[in-house]
Amino acid sequence: MTDNFHAGPCPGCRQGRLFLYRNAVTGTVYGHCEECEWGYASPDRLAAKDGFLTLLEEEDAEPASEEDIRRSAWANGRIFVAHE
Repeated sequence: MTDNFHAGPCPGCRQGRLFLYRNAVTGTVYGHCEECEWGYASPDRLAAKDGFLTLLEEEDAEPASEEDIRRSAWANGRIFVAHE
């Protein structure tokens, strides 16, 4: 079973969860909506609803680990675990 981490509901579509991913090139952790595919670089951008369409990003991404999240801008936010 794999644990994936999310920051709650997407502020854009309010349909999907905002899963945390790590950009494989830059190492940056960002929130990625499972439904609308919008991403948010940080909790500040999330609050401002200032996102980007993740489908336009050329770099690969992978689910962020607990350690990745601890070292990121998302460290002090409320994080949920989805057991999949």
